[in-house]
Amino acid sequence: MPDTSNVVPLITGLGGAVIGAAAAVYVPMRQRRHQSRDEERSSRERLTREEISGLTRLRTTGRAWFDVLLRADQSLRAGLDIELDRFDDEITRTSLGAASAAYQQPRPQGEAHQEVDSLSARIFDELQDLSWKLRAQIVRGTAEDVPDFSEQIDRIKDLRAALNMKLLERIEQLSRQLLR
Repeated sequence: MPDTSNVVPLITGLGGAVIGAAAAVYVPMRQRRHQSRDEERSSRERLTREEISGLTRLRTTGRAWFDVLLRADQSLRAGLDIELDRFDDEITRTSLGAASAAYQQPRPQGEAHQEVDSLSARIFDELQDLSWKLRAQIVRGTAEDVPDFSEQIDRIKDLRAALNMKLLERIEQLSRQLLR
């Protein structure tokens, strides 16, 4: 019978070396794959949170501008004097905030996003137009013959309601993605 006492330790040692080498390559490879997957998930979550923040900002900044215009309209109707510089400062601050929110946020492509962009643009145009009309009335300085802006105000309210519905749907969709 051949002497296998020298061969068994050699085979065992070689087998252990192969297993050790495989583990040395496989374990770090799996760790990198998991780390890459975690980084990708973290990046997606960050982008989703940024989009939610941008959508929320779009809602609130547009509302702030609209509120300034509503207060000016109410003051004109009540026959109160409005300080032109203060009105201009408020309009500049709120309109720049709304424009910044509308144009600086990243928007994915798609029909729903095009509808949001279209509604935002229409609201922006209506708010800008109403701002100029109210400013002209303030410059005139007469409490008499104040034009009726209620039709334009109602149109802006309707557009804002439609936009808010779309924005809230998108925010809800994104929030559900975060919970997964």
